[in-house]
Amino acid sequence: MSSSKNMSTLYDLLGTPQAASTAQLQAAYREQMNTLEAQRASLPADDFNERRQLLRVAYNTLADPVSRVGYDATLEVAARSARTTIETGTALAPTSDLAGTASAQARADALSMRADALSLRADALLMRAGVGAPTERSPGLAVAADAFGALKRVVRALGLLVVLGISAFGVSRCAMSGAAEKRMTLEQKASEQAALQDYYQTHGVRPANLADMELMEASRRLQENERRQTEQARRQQEDKERHFEAESRQIGREVSERLQRGEEVARQRADRKQQLKFEADQLKLEIDLAQSEAERRRLNLRRQQVLERADQL
Repeated sequence: MSSSKNMSTLYDLLGTPQAASTAQLQAAYREQMNTLEAQRASLPADDFNERRQLLRVAYNTLADPVSRVGYDATLEVAARSARTTIETGTALAPTSDLAGTASAQARADALSMRADALSLRADALLMRAGVGAPTERSPGLAVAADAFGALKRVVRALGLLVVLGISAFGVSRCAMSGAAEKRMTLEQKASEQAALQDYYQTHGVRPANLADMELMEASRRLQENERRQTEQARRQQEDKERHFEAESRQIGREVSERLQRGEEVARQRADRKQQLKFEADQLKLEIDLAQSEAERRRLNLRRQQVLERADQL
């Protein structure tokens, strides 16, 4: 839908000619509302609500025959005034000077149209109350009409004040936004310089900018990781060598102890065997000196047992 800036009448807002019928106005109103609803996702909420309200004001004003007659009369008066202005060479001040921005101008037009709609409503109420031409008004109704006229002027003045307030707010908002962006830029630069100085004091290397610092830090961390891995591998190798040496010494001690025990057992067996042989020789002498046959048999049996034990060793 076009901006309200290019729509000087309620007919333009609905996209219909001034001679359109009520059915044509209703169809145009539905079409404009459907088009606006399709654009709802791409419009700010305030703009959407404002345009929808303007369409409703336009349709409600033109769909009512009484208010439409009053509005058409207002358009005729405005057209005659414009022709008079052209003939006399008097130019009106552009409203864009009051707005300051495109968005403020659109809101000014919307407020002006709302004021016109309110004034039309006031005229419609007067006509419904039986008020015709100024010559036909009674004194009481004339006072009411003057009151409504004053209300119209007050509404227009309020609209102008709102436009000026919106313009001032937009200018101050832009100025504040620019100052905030400048302050953020300065803070970012100060933070960057502080980070670069801190990196220089920590590592002894001064990077050109943050990107260079990130690259240098990534390279330093990679080298540090490689050095740490190399040191870890060296410690693991040393641990393996120490473990191997400890196992070798333990195995040597165990072999030596087994050899010593074997030698001791062999020596004890040799000593025991020597003792048994000596005992067997002593028994042989006793057998030779025995005086009875029974004594000799007993000593000989004992001697055989000693010799068998010596052979087992």
